[in-house]
Amino acid sequence: MALRYADTLSTGAAVVSPHAAIGWGLGFADAAGTFSKFTAGGWSAQGVLSGSRFFPTSRAFFGELAGLAGGSSHNDGTRTGEIVANGRLHFPRGSAELFLGAGAGRTWDGLDWRSLLLGEAGASIGSSARNAVITVSPTAVNDSINYTDLQGVVSLTTSSADLGAVIGVRFGDQLTNLSENAKSWASVSATRIINPRFAVALSGGTYPIDPTQGFPGGRFISLALRINTGGRRAPLAPIQLGEASEQPAEAVIKFSATRDARGVVTFTATVPAAERVEITGDFTNWTPVAMAANPASPGEWVARLPVDAGKYQMNLRVNGGKWLAPPGTLPMLDEFGGTVGLLVVQ
Repeated sequence: MALRYADTLSTGAAVVSPHAAIGWGLGFADAAGTFSKFTAGGWSAQGVLSGSRFFPTSRAFFGELAGLAGGSSHNDGTRTGEIVANGRLHFPRGSAELFLGAGAGRTWDGLDWRSLLLGEAGASIGSSARNAVITVSPTAVNDSINYTDLQGVVSLTTSSADLGAVIGVRFGDQLTNLSENAKSWASVSATRIINPRFAVALSGGTYPIDPTQGFPGGRFISLALRINTGGRRAPLAPIQLGEASEQPAEAVIKFSATRDARGVVTFTATVPAAERVEITGDFTNWTPVAMAANPASPGEWVARLPVDAGKYQMNLRVNGGKWLAPPGTLPMLDEFGGTVGLLVVQ
């Protein structure tokens, strides 16, 4: 990469960014890091390890416990660190969700360890093609810095491009602002898929300082060529079969999954006027499974599969259209950057 920082440093760098993720039952863990070696001399390293465990409670909501540990180290001897534990309650409502959370931890800014208290409240709505999230996050650092971030994120995915935007505003201590007169930030990103192997990504904007670890805020612009050397599993691609129509997410009125005493899950989708409905997920090894029309209930489609209790990722599509996160599941990004629904089987 080529790097120009703060109008004072112009250099190149070789960068390695490993990333690993694993999921099991009702939990998952994620680890990522970046090591940069600069042609002008010096190096920088950052890393983060996070994990989460879901706890089904009822059809109305479910709980989550999560943790994060990370930090950075640089050749000049400066170091930062952070460890945080938090809990959340999720309230899914069709294709939307409300969530509440709180957490606590410790941070290291290179000089001192400080206590950290976090709050979180927000809402999300969307499908595999469109998604919007808004959050309010009050933060207290060592009883001396108090601020609240209000942030919105929107994304749009098509068969040939990914678009995204972030806008935020900070209330509270002047120390936590971008600069003396700036209290907000915004950024946009766009990825254009040229073919299955290559894509061009452009992003730019501003970002706030991170007072928990002492990271400065600033402005950025980035242009990159992405090369895909591996395959992407078929269900996440916008596959079309013949003259298939792209049925909108709103066409799926209702979706449910119920497990009986024998361990068989009955998947039920209400999709009026559909000609074909399919589901897929990690419980089918991402092989599409056709649902059967229920002759006793027009517009209702049913599939029965043996599935163990646990947490799964899944998608649904109508008439060979786009794969969607089924209503009633929590839309989330998977490890390939696509949108899937989080299905909790009790």
